Amino acid sequence: MSPFDAAGGAGVSTAARVSPLMQPLTQGGLFAWTHEPAGETSEVGVVLVSPLGRDARCVHAPMRMFADQLALAGYPTLRYDHLGCGDSLDLPDPSADALACWLDGLERTAELLRSRAGVRRVVLAGIRAGAALAVTHAALADGLILLAPVLSGRSWLRRLRFAAQAAGDTRGSMADDAPFDAEGLWLNGATAASLAQIDLATLPAPEIPVFLAAQNRLTANYGSALVRKGAAVETQDFKEFDDLFIDAHSNLPPRVLFGQAIRWLERTYGEARAPRPTTPRPPARLEVAGGDERPVRFGSGLWGVLCEPRAARTGAPAVLVCNTGGDPRAGIGGLATQAARRLALKGFASLRFDFAGLGDSPMDGEGRCHVYETPREADMDAAVSFLDGQGHAQSVVVGLCAGAYHGLRASWRDQRIIGVFAVSPVKLQWLKGESLVFGKKPEVRSARFYLRGAASPLVWRRLLLGRIDVPHIVAAFAVRRLNRLRERLRLLGGPSPASGIEGFGRRGGHVCLTMGREDASLDEIEIFFGPKGERLKTIPGAALRVVDELDHGLALRSSRQIALEELEAWLDDHWPAPETPARDPPTRAARAQ
Repeated sequence: MSPFDAAGGAGVSTAARVSPLMQPLTQGGLFAWTHEPAGETSEVGVVLVSPLGRDARCVHAPMRMFADQLALAGYPTLRYDHLGCGDSLDLPDPSADALACWLDGLERTAELLRSRAGVRRVVLAGIRAGAALAVTHAALADGLILLAPVLSGRSWLRRLRFAAQAAGDTRGSMADDAPFDAEGLWLNGATAASLAQIDLATLPAPEIPVFLAAQNRLTANYGSALVRKGAAVETQDFKEFDDLFIDAHSNLPPRVLFGQAIRWLERTYGEARAPRPTTPRPPARLEVAGGDERPVRFGSGLWGVLCEPRAARTGAPAVLVCNTGGDPRAGIGGLATQAARRLALKGFASLRFDFAGLGDSPMDGEGRCHVYETPREADMDAAVSFLDGQGHAQSVVVGLCAGAYHGLRASWRDQRIIGVFAVSPVKLQWLKGESLVFGKKPEVRSARFYLRGAASPLVWRRLLLGRIDVPHIVAAFAVRRLNRLRERLRLLGGPSPASGIEGFGRRGGHVCLTMGREDASLDEIEIFFGPKGERLKTIPGAALRVVDELDHGLALRSSRQIALEELEAWLDDHWPAPETPARDPPTRAARAQ
C-alpha cells in the first residue's frame, strides 16, 4: 500500500520505509536530491522541475515518491529547489528578474544529472509552473513530461491575484508587472512581468517526445494543437489533479498518472540498460552568510539540514524548527530556511528537519500521517539527541501552527529543551476526531473578529451571497466551547496545556506564544489561560505577544519578516551575546497582553 493510500491515518509505524535510492547533492547554490537505481540503469535520466509557492509545498512529497518510482524503474532522477526556494541559496539579487536564474538552474541541473549519473539523454518532468519552465527550455532536453502545465503565465498570475483578493488581501495590484505576495509566494515586479510573458501556445512545437497530463479541456486542446504541428504527444487525463492540490497534509499523489508516465518512458526510450556507474560524490554542503549548512540524517532515517554558525554564541542553545502541517521542512515561503540563516549570523546553530512521513523523511506504508494525532515523541527525541551529539546540550524549539503544538509537548517532557517559540498555535489541545478543514473551507478566526464584523454591511452582503461558511464556523466554535468546558473540569486526557506550560516555567523554561490580533489562536489562549491570557502573566518565563498585521499561516512576506524579527529579539532577550547586556523586553510592532 502506498504511503498516501489513506488520508488522515494517525500513525507512522516503526517499519517506515527509508529510500536507499535518495542522496543529497549541492551544486552552484542549488540543493538537490538524486534518486539512483540500485541495479542496472537506463541511459535516460529525469530532472523533476518544481513548481512555485503553494504548489511546490503540495507536490513535494508526491514528487519525491515519483522520483523513487522512476529510480526503481531504472531511470536516474534528480529533483531540486530553485534558487530562492526551499533549501537552495537565496537569489543573488532579490530585486532582479528571478526567471532567468530559474532557467539557468534548470540547465545546470540537466548537465549535473548527465555528469553524475552518466546518462546520455535527459527528460525534463515538470508540474504546473515547473512544466512551463521545462517547455521554455525544451531545447536542452530529449523528452518532456508535462503535468498540468501552466499554459499562460498571465492567466495563472491573474488567478493567483484574484484568489488573494478574495481571501481578503486587497492591497495587491492586478497589473502584470506588480509584485505578488500570497500563500508563501513572493514575486518582485520584474519576475512577475517575465512570468506573465510565458505563453506555451506561441512557442514552437517541441521536436522531442512529450507526455502531457491534462487536467482540463484547455490543456487537452494544447496537446491537440501540438500534434497538429507535428509533435509526438501522448495525452492522458489528469483525473487526480484536485486530490493532489488540496493542502499538503491531506493531499493524495497521482499514483495512476505516475505509472502511466513511467510506461510512456519505457515505450519511448526502450529497455536499454547498463551497469550502474560509480561516480565519486562530494559531501553536500552550502556556504551561507555567517555559517555552513549540510543535510543530515538521524534517528530512524529522518532528514534535516543543520546550519552551523562560524562564530557561535557562547552559551546559546541550538534552535530546532518543526514542520508546519504537511509542508516540507523549509516552511512556507522558505521561513525555516530564512530563520536558520539569519540566526547563523547571530551565532545560533539550528536544525530544520522533517517529521516521519513528511518532506524527505521516511514514509509509512500503512497510511499517511496526521497533523496532530500522529505521535511525534520519537521524532522530537531523535532531533534533540542529534543536536546533543553535535555539542548542543540545550535546545529551543520553534514551531508554527501544528509545529508549535508538537514543540510545546516535547518541551513538557524533555529537560534538554529550555525554550519554545510558538507562532499561531491554533491548537493547544487536539480532540481526536476533530476535522482538518484547511484547504477546503475558510479558516475560522477569533471570536472578536466576528463580533466586529457583525457591524459591517460588507460582511452581511457576503453572508447573503453564501460566501461565508456559517455551519463550519458554528462547528468550530462548538469545539472551542467544549474545550473550554473540559479545561475547566480538568477532564482532558493527558497533560493540560496550562499545566504543561506551568510546569515548564517552574523548571526554568521560556515560552513565547505569538499570534495575530484576529487569529483563532487567541480563543485557544483564552480557553486555557482566561480572558486575554491573564494566567500566562503568573507563569515564570511565559509571554504572550499579539502582533498587528500577522496572518495565521505567515502567508505574507511581511508576516514572515515580523515573525523572524520577533524570534530574534526573543532569543536575544533570553540568551544575549556575551558583549550585549540583557535588556528589557523590546517594544516593536507587537503589544504584550
